[in-house]
Amino acid sequence: MLKRAYLTVEEVAVQFGVTATTVYRLVQQGTLPGFKVGNQWRFSPSMLERWVTDQVGGKHADNGA
Repeated sequence: MLKRAYLTVEEVAVQFGVTATTVYRLVQQGTLPGFKVGNQWRFSPSMLERWVTDQVGGKHADNGA
């Protein structure tokens, strides 16, 4: 059986504890990394991990300045 490499909007919403609407808004704003397959958004777990690291790192850098 093939392992799915990408997450759906709903899966990302559950992972981050937000609504699907929030995920749609963030990805449409270009804040959250994702790409479209047809009319559906997909997300790479490794890209999301990097995004979280950047978000957390940026906040710590701001607090330390």
